[in-house]
Parts: sequence; structure tokens; C-alpha cells
Amino acid sequence: MTSSPGYPHAQWSRRGIAVALSAMFLIVATDAHVSASRRHGTSGTGSEAGAKAFVDSIYQRYVGSSSIAKGIPLASVGAVRGYFTVGLASLIIEDRTSAAKRGEPPVLDGDPFVGRQDWDIADLAIEVKDSGTLKSTATVTFTDSGKPGKVVLELLRSGNEWRIADIQWESGTLRGLFRRKAAQDDEAGRR
Repeated sequence: MTSSPGYPHAQWSRRGIAVALSAMFLIVATDAHVSASRRHGTSGTGSEAGAKAFVDSIYQRYVGSSSIAKGIPLASVGAVRGYFTVGLASLIIEDRTSAAKRGEPPVLDGDPFVGRQDWDIADLAIEVKDSGTLKSTATVTFTDSGKPGKVVLELLRSGNEWRIADIQWESGTLRGLFRRKAAQDDEAGRR
């Protein structure tokens, strides 16, 4: 390309254009991510607030008797994936499918959020401790039919969303249920 005196023409290579466009898209995407994080309370010190809002949205549906407070129905695959990490959701879904084929109840045969099928919850309190930018622990305390109860949730953040990686009740953990079942299946397979 020739240029006339006094008016130089810039020559852009395809690579230069691609780099410039990539940089522009990166700036726009980063700005959108920061804005979304601020809206959802998941950036910086707000991650505890985002995790607490997630846990609050679950447990507010459990206050009262199970005959009135219906809790969170986990009947669909989408509902399970909306509350649990990919790994834990897969365990729940696969177990339900194989249990149905065998005509047996699934390993998780109660409500995972309270650890039983029936409840009468009052005096709900939720405390969230941030364990890093992507991990938090929520301790949920309450009275259930007048007796003290406690559930601890291990939370992981994926993008702007929080998911449950494990639940600990007085009797054990949700992942522990699946580990015991896998050990039993393994033992039965060896016989």
C-alpha cells in the first residue's frame, strides 16, 4: 500500500485486528461480570451476602410444619441441579434413576435440607462463613418440634450462583449416604 505525502495510511494485519477486537471484548465482558457480581452480592466481601441469600431462600420455605411449609420439591432434574453442585446433583439423579429401575427407594429418601421427611421448624437462624472467594459454610440452626436442630451446608460458587457441595446433619452427611451405598454395592458385587 502506498501513501501520499502528508497522509500516512496505517496498515493493519489480520492478527492486529483480531488482537484489538479480543481486547475490546475482554474489557466489555469483564465490566459486565463485575456489574453482575455487584448486583448478585457475589464479589469480594459480598460473597457471604450472596451465599446467605441463597441459603435464606431455601430455609424460609421450611419454617412451620411440613404439612403447611412444603420446603423445596426436588422432583425434577432441573430442580436438583439448581441447588447442588454438578457432582452431588449427578449422584442424586443417578441414584434415583437406578433405584426406580430396581423398584427400591433411593438413597436420599427424605428432605436433604432438614435431614428428614417431616418437620416443624421455628427459631430459624443462618450464619455464613466465607472460606475463600468460591467457598462458604452455612450453619443453619432451628428448633424442630421443640428440639434443637442444626444443619451445616458446604457451599461452592459457580459463576454468580451458589450451589451445595454437601450437607451435614446430626446423623451424617449427604455425600456419606452415597459413599455407604457405593461400599455396599461394591461388597455385594464381590459375592
